[in-house]
Amino acid sequence: MSGVKVWILNVGEPMAVDQGAERKLRMGLVADALVARGCEVTWWTSSFDHNYKRQRYNSDTKISFGERYVLQFLHARSYSSNISLNRLINHHQLGRAFERLANETSAADRPDVIFATMPIVELAAAASRYGRKHGIPVVIDVRDLHPDIYLTLVPRFARPVAKLALGRMYGELKTSLRLATSIIAIAPSFLRWALRHAGRSATDRDAVFPLAYPEIHASPEDVTAAAQELSPLGIRADRKILWYVGTFNRWIDLETPIEAARLLAKRGNDDFQLVISGSGDFDSQWRTLAAGLPNVVFTGWIGVPHIIWLRSIAWAGLAPYRVGFHTVGNKLFEYMAGGLPILLSIAGDAGAMIKRHDCGLGYEARKPETLVTAIEAMSADGARERMAANSLSAYRENYAAEKVYPEMIDHVLKLANARVSVGV
Repeated sequence: MSGVKVWILNVGEPMAVDQGAERKLRMGLVADALVARGCEVTWWTSSFDHNYKRQRYNSDTKISFGERYVLQFLHARSYSSNISLNRLINHHQLGRAFERLANETSAADRPDVIFATMPIVELAAAASRYGRKHGIPVVIDVRDLHPDIYLTLVPRFARPVAKLALGRMYGELKTSLRLATSIIAIAPSFLRWALRHAGRSATDRDAVFPLAYPEIHASPEDVTAAAQELSPLGIRADRKILWYVGTFNRWIDLETPIEAARLLAKRGNDDFQLVISGSGDFDSQWRTLAAGLPNVVFTGWIGVPHIIWLRSIAWAGLAPYRVGFHTVGNKLFEYMAGGLPILLSIAGDAGAMIKRHDCGLGYEARKPETLVTAIEAMSADGARERMAANSLSAYRENYAAEKVYPEMIDHVLKLANARVSVGV
C-alpha cells in the first residue's frame, strides 16, 4: 500500500536521534517496516527521553529521515521519577500538544490511519478524538493497564479514593477505547480489559499481537571480544548461569534471586552462578545486598555482542518481576530467542504463556526458597533441555518480530481503507 500516510503515537521507546546503538523495540521496528512498504510515516513522541530522563529538545521539533519518515517531538515537562506529579503533567501536556499541532495539519497532510499505543492514555485519547473528528481510523495498541497500574501503589482500602482521584485519566481511557476503530493488545487479558472499558464486545477489527523480539547479530570477532571483556568479572562458563538482563527499576525484584543465591551458597551448592546485567535506580542497593556472595556477578550495561555471548552460555533466564506487574515483559522473548528456559515470578498472561509452551517454571516473588525449588526442579534429568528446546521453538513460531509485526502491520493498513465508514 505505497503512499499510505500513517501516524504513530508512541512514547518511551529509543529514538533514532538518541545516542548509542539502541536496539529498536515494537514501534521502531514497525515504523521501519512501514517505510519499507512505501508508506509515509510520522511518529509523534515526546521531547523528553523517559529512559534517560533528559530533554531531547526544548520545543516542539520535527526531524525528517528521507522523504517518507518524520519524527515529530512534542515538548512536555521533564520528570525525575516515574511515579510523580510531574510525569502526570507531562502526559497531559503531550495530549494537548498533539491536539494543537494535529489540528494545524492541512487536509491533504492528514493520515489515512493512526496507530496509537497506550500508555500514554492522554495521547491515545487525543488520537481517537482527532480520528473521529476527521473520519480517520484509529488503532489503539494496549501495552499496559493504565491507569489501573497506579492503584497497585496504594493499599487496597485506599484504592476507591485513588480511583476517584484518577477520574480524569479514566475518562480519557474510555474516550480512547470507545472512539477507536480497532483495539489490539499484547495479551488476551489486556484485550478483554480494554473491551470492558470500551463497553463493547470484540469484533473482527480487534486482535492480540504479542510483543515480539527481533533476532540480533554480531560478528564472531565482536562476540569473542565481549567474552574476553566479561570473563575477568568472574563469570564462569562452567557453572549453570542464572542470567538477568534489563533495567533495575521498581517493577524488577532482584532481591529474591540474590537471596536464593545466598541460600545456594550456604548449602555449599556451587553449581550455579547468578549473573546480573544492567543498571538503574536500585543498582547500589542490590550490589550491597550481594556483597561477599561468591556466586553473584554484576556486569553493568552490556551491548549486543555481550548479550549474544551470555545467552549462549546461560543455563536459564530470570524474569524476576514484583507482585503487581501485569504485563508480558520483553525479556521473556529475549530469553526465548536465545533458547533459554525461563524462571518467572508472576502468573497472569506471562505465566500462562510459559506453562502453555512448557518453556520454564514459576516461583513466588519475595520467597527465595521457591526460586531454589524451581531451580532444583529444572535440574531434573532432561527438564532443562526440554524447556530450552520448547523455548526456542515457541519463539520462532509465535514471537519472532519477523513473524508478528508484518501481520500487525497488515491489520493496521487494512483499516486505512475504512475512512469512509468511520467518523461523525
